[in-house]
Amino acid sequence: MKQLAERIAAAIDRWCDAGAWIAVICCALLAAMLIAESVATAAFSWSQPWAVEYGAYLAATTLFAGTGYTLRHGAHIRVVAVLAALPRRLARALDAACTAFALGVACFAASGLTELAFRSFKLDSVSYFTMQTPLAAPQGVLAASFWLLAAALLARCLRLLAGVRLIDEAAPPAEL
Repeated sequence: MKQLAERIAAAIDRWCDAGAWIAVICCALLAAMLIAESVATAAFSWSQPWAVEYGAYLAATTLFAGTGYTLRHGAHIRVVAVLAALPRRLARALDAACTAFALGVACFAASGLTELAFRSFKLDSVSYFTMQTPLAAPQGVLAASFWLLAAALLARCLRLLAGVRLIDEAAPPAEL
């Protein structure tokens, strides 16, 4: 059980690593775009019509594509003080319960975003900005980002249930 859980979780980790790289690339593109927009506006009094629209898409992707990686590496906001005050087994059980609840919420959000993207695709919906971007593309990326988060939560649940030590878990105290 432990080996199977770790193999599945490791596969999910690779997908989450890819999501983190997508977030990094989007963040760099967002920074370059904002610098270009600032320079163009300040120097030439010319605003790029696509900057606001694509800035929003890049910001959303930057925020959410890396959440699975962030979860794996213990960088999500959590109340560690509560877990630290509990016995190890109880802390892991509480962590597993909270992770399972978060998995349900992430799956609900991901399925809703997926349905929204498919609906936008079927209806050929476009943004109301001047670029008239087909909305299925940015909505699909956002839905995929939430599916990555759901997968990372599943991997965390598997590790917790299998008794695998987590990256964000404190090492057991050294014996004297």
